Amino acid sequence: MHTANDNVADETIETVICMHLDILGHANHGVTELRIFDPFAQVAYADRADAVIGLCRQMDGKASGIYVGVQPRPVHLFDLAPNHWVPARGGAGGNCSRDEDVEYITAAFFDIDVTSPTRQEGHPASDDELAATLRVAQQMAGQDGLAGHSTVCCSGNGHYVLAPIAAVPVDGPDVAQKFTSLCRQLAAGIAGPLSGVRIDAVYNPSRVMRVIGTVNRKGKPLPNRPHRRACFVTEPAQDRSMTLHEMVRNTDVAQITTTPRELPTGLRCNLSKIEECEFIQWCRRRPQEVSEPAWFALISNLAYLQGGIDLIHEISARDTNRYDYADTERVIERMLREGYKPVRCATIMGPDMVRPGRGVFRCSQAARCPVRTPMYLAASHTVYTR
Repeated sequence: MHTANDNVADETIETVICMHLDILGHANHGVTELRIFDPFAQVAYADRADAVIGLCRQMDGKASGIYVGVQPRPVHLFDLAPNHWVPARGGAGGNCSRDEDVEYITAAFFDIDVTSPTRQEGHPASDDELAATLRVAQQMAGQDGLAGHSTVCCSGNGHYVLAPIAAVPVDGPDVAQKFTSLCRQLAAGIAGPLSGVRIDAVYNPSRVMRVIGTVNRKGKPLPNRPHRRACFVTEPAQDRSMTLHEMVRNTDVAQITTTPRELPTGLRCNLSKIEECEFIQWCRRRPQEVSEPAWFALISNLAYLQGGIDLIHEISARDTNRYDYADTERVIERMLREGYKPVRCATIMGPDMVRPGRGVFRCSQAARCPVRTPMYLAASHTVYTR
């Protein structure tokens, strides 16, 4: 396993990144989106492999991680950040891709992560914890449809299973639903308890993953929990699976169960107004003091707004020890799926938000503020009563 300090030849890193891109299969189907979330959120679009390598070189070891869109992005997004990094802007008028932008499905991606208390405290995984995720990844790679067409990778703190698919055009609104449903069915096929291990349940089309070959600097390292370079564990699969292609096409959408959301997502708003909220400002200034309940409250007030999800990641990533892209996406998805309402100011300042070792938030404007929930600074409450 490569640690971050290993002397890995530049040529080897370039080769690994190119193999990763080959598995993703973006060529002829669009461009590649790259993202970083700290110290500042940035995005880039690349139209060739050498551009991806150059962009990764610029940021490798400087951010906690470099991420790549699993699915290709449409060519028209390229001009928003052509082969160079620019500040990321979320929302309808932003420069980051959204689920509805994706035109082709070219790979299936499964993220197996460690859930131990030490990992949750913000430290990298141990070798024993990685071994546990590897066992689950190997079992996942043997599933029908994945066997013979998948690659096991180490993310540095867990393992991935990545399978190239003969490109599936997203030519209807149900294709993304079918793909998501199939991925969940495959993940559900893992037998036995998963003690200390979790299979990520987020399979949306605009999902990103860590670039294989780059350093995972997430978390505060310890002697037996170092930062590591993401790498391939098994030989990279090259053949694109027609079996998975047909499985996506033939998944029964009628079997997909969804819970109606009480609030719509992507609400038109003035996102800059919510930056006036002292709670949002506090989360930005003191990320290490934000308790998990307070973080949940932050997400609940941003997730429904246009550009809010990207803002969630931007603020969350300020805590470099605890931030995890997949964990954050998982919480956002659950909140939207189950229709959670935004947490009110009174609750945010209440005793339920207090946790040992974390700060206590108090708002100096509580008595004078025109709203009682941070979200409504950016979006009128009347939106929800129509």
